[in-house]
Amino acid sequence: MKQTERKHLAIIEAAKEEFITHGFLAANMDRISTEAGVSKRTLYRHFESKEVLFVSVLTIIQESVAENVKYEFDSTMTLTEQLTLITRREADILYSTYGIPLSRTIVMEFLRQPELAINLIKDLYSTKAVTDWFQQAISAGCLVNKNLMVMTNIYISLFQGLLFWPQVMNVLPNSEGQVLEDHIDTIVSVFLASHMIKEI
Repeated sequence: MKQTERKHLAIIEAAKEEFITHGFLAANMDRISTEAGVSKRTLYRHFESKEVLFVSVLTIIQESVAENVKYEFDSTMTLTEQLTLITRREADILYSTYGIPLSRTIVMEFLRQPELAINLIKDLYSTKAVTDWFQQAISAGCLVNKNLMVMTNIYISLFQGLLFWPQVMNVLPNSEGQVLEDHIDTIVSVFLASHMIKEI
């Protein structure tokens, strides 16, 4: 890896921690450059503003998720088993890759800058992998053949209603252990009750 690439990644990592710790408004480019071990001039050569850096952090995280997460329909497993595994993986991505603190920063910044939300919301928390699996399940005759976007939105609403919004709003801690498994079971069972034709 070239030195320029190393510096770029160091800035991204430092910025992510800065945004998590201080939020967007209080995030400081001096602290980011110090933590990344680069000069402020180098920082601005890579990212011309704090806004550009914030968007870059989010985009890089999402690109990594989109590149590495794919769900293949498995005809040897039931729909319940498959969607349970998918939902568990989605929860891990939310809590481990994004993290609730960064998610909270994203939500607050979207409220402050609606135009930023419009530009980014279509790319954040990509649902492509889940939607692709739904399409495969429909093709296998296991799910009802309805509008894919509507199906995905229903699933995401269930998922975020139990595992995202209560945590972002500080109403509940991150779900883990049996609580997480119970939530996953609820999401899967409620979704499949409305959309499943057959288990396998």
